Amino acid sequence: MQFPSHEFKLLNDLKPLLNFTPSRRYPFGIGDDTALRVNSAGERQVLTVDTAVENVHFSLSYMNLDEIGYRAMVTNLSDCAAAGATPDAALVQVVFPGKKGSVNADFKKIYAGFYRACQQWRFPIVGGDIAAGPCWIIAITLLGTLSRPLRPLRRRGIKRGDSLWVSGCPGESAAGRAALKRWGRNNVPVRYRSLVKAHIRPVPQLALGRALLKNRLVHAAIDVSDGVGKECRTLCYENKLGLILDISPNFPSSAMVQLGHETGHDWLRWFFGGGEDYQLLFAADKRFAAKSLGRRLAAGVRRIGRFTDAKGGFVAVHKTKKLRSQTMLGWDHVS
Repeated sequence: MQFPSHEFKLLNDLKPLLNFTPSRRYPFGIGDDTALRVNSAGERQVLTVDTAVENVHFSLSYMNLDEIGYRAMVTNLSDCAAAGATPDAALVQVVFPGKKGSVNADFKKIYAGFYRACQQWRFPIVGGDIAAGPCWIIAITLLGTLSRPLRPLRRRGIKRGDSLWVSGCPGESAAGRAALKRWGRNNVPVRYRSLVKAHIRPVPQLALGRALLKNRLVHAAIDVSDGVGKECRTLCYENKLGLILDISPNFPSSAMVQLGHETGHDWLRWFFGGGEDYQLLFAADKRFAAKSLGRRLAAGVRRIGRFTDAKGGFVAVHKTKKLRSQTMLGWDHVS
């Protein structure tokens, strides 16, 4: 099967250089949203790291430092959610640009954003590092715990016939970014401000991840950080399965469609390739029912596809359109 992305191939090529052998402490290596460590008492801890680079992942032209700090922490929390874990502590590394101005004031603004996320999801920052560099770069390592002696949710474990589900409405973050680029932060029309909020202040699906972990009919999960297209290709590759994606009865949000018409963009490109939504895609047995998650969580998820025997085959259907795997978009740092 073809690798789902150039980034995936690079990581695969690096595996022989990691000095890694599966063990009781570290049962599996790189490739998932989080790593797993099992201590001598059987407690299970997950570890994840993510990096945000100025003018690649965020722009000061339409986000302030507080918002950038909050969002950088959320990207790690989303990986934690995909594993079904609860955040425990964070290590933060910040590279700041060598420019005139108050470095102390800028740091306080970024850390105010970290604090908002840490306070809301109840975990501390316990260490880190600072350094000068060419631009703002934020790298966060997050440690999480599993509330029960269960394996974390992984990308592998999907079975033929499983259904694919998604939370929220992927594509809204990319649509919000498009609105910001078109009008600027202060002039975005009211009708599109919900899309801007989806981009600037995403909400990690931690409660959903924990609920999925406890449900034995749920077999795998991945967070939507690089676009639905890339995440679906990854799930197909990891499980040697195909996927039929039918989004016609479920998507999109009316604001996303309206913005697409107004700006000349196809909303499907935002849905498949936008990324930075920090929602969850998860695979579950066909007997799985959303109501088993409870009323509040059930209202935020929907079934969008079915896994098949066709290895690597990926067909997305929306009304009369068919978009095959080679046309799917998604963020790829290496391409």
